[in-house]
Amino acid sequence: MNKKEISIQIYTARNFKPYENIFKFLFEQGFKNVELFEVETFNETKILLEKYNLTAQSSHIGFDTLKDTKNIISCLQKLNVKHAIVPCPVGKPGGKFEEIFDKNEEEWHHFGKELASYVKIFEDNGITLGYHNHAFEFNMLPSGKMPIECILEHNEKLKYEIDIGWVVAGKADPIFWIKKFASRIIACHLKDFSSPDKNLINHDSQCAIGNGFIDWESILYEIKKTNCEILALEHDDPKDYKDYVSKSLNFLSNI
Repeated sequence: MNKKEISIQIYTARNFKPYENIFKFLFEQGFKNVELFEVETFNETKILLEKYNLTAQSSHIGFDTLKDTKNIISCLQKLNVKHAIVPCPVGKPGGKFEEIFDKNEEEWHHFGKELASYVKIFEDNGITLGYHNHAFEFNMLPSGKMPIECILEHNEKLKYEIDIGWVVAGKADPIFWIKKFASRIIACHLKDFSSPDKNLINHDSQCAIGNGFIDWESILYEIKKTNCEILALEHDDPKDYKDYVSKSLNFLSNI
């Protein structure tokens, strides 16, 4: 795999600010594209993207920011972002992250319908809207359906950023879900885990791509059959993001 094909979710390095140093390192590593998660700080971000000759084809945006539709679209347009991706529902202030996924089937459908209702206005402004999964969207509901299906079934034009690591953490088969939503996958997060025997929800179980147990050759073979435009590295809490990036790039460049 050519290094130029690989992107990275900036969230990976959020604890190693200032962003100036992060963007400089990514440029030196040969990255051409990054995925954002804080577009509200677009002035600083735009300066750094231009300075280090990087693009940001995609960005995560909070579900709650959709209500301020005009502003969030304006921010994305100024950064030339092509794909806006909601990473999760909104949780209660101060609540545990896992609790925001504690929904019944009706609640998942309600979330999916509300998310889908924004697709057209984003498309009318030249931006696709998508959803990014965690592990919890693969907890089977009493009806036998998965939450991810409840989310995506309300609008065929709602796109999908599949996070391979979280699919695996949800004890689901990534190949099955890649094939099921092949026409809607526009981005893919590459996340690996050191051992299947660990608690994969714990961020400490994550490791550099290729240092874990996920079969990346088979998965990337299937991903390349989809409409995926972005392959983004992501680690939720690396101890050393530079080490994570260099090891991951080295592995992927040899596939």
